[in-house]
Amino acid sequence: MATLDSPAEIYNHVFDALLMLPEGDWLEIHLHADVDDGSVGLTADYRTNTDSTENLDVRKLDHSVSKAIRDLRRIMAGSTGKEWTKAHFLLKRSGEYSVHFD
Repeated sequence: MATLDSPAEIYNHVFDALLMLPEGDWLEIHLHADVDDGSVGLTADYRTNTDSTENLDVRKLDHSVSKAIRDLRRIMAGSTGKEWTKAHFLLKRSGEYSVHFD
């Protein structure tokens, strides 16, 4: 993986990886990350066209996704002085996305 130096590059990397996970039709993909100093815990699911929610196997994600999320935390802490411990990534089929931090 090339070095990702900005939040926008990291978002693109994470969302590109998420696009590989769902099988079948989907409307939204949700990735939840719990981050502390040394580790990233990930869970993910997606909402289908029939409005059901299916779990995604995050073990299929490349290790670079966890690294990118750790890097995002480091970059943002350097610019704001605050470290978040939870991130929620939402990708809609239309291409819209959002990221929220706690």
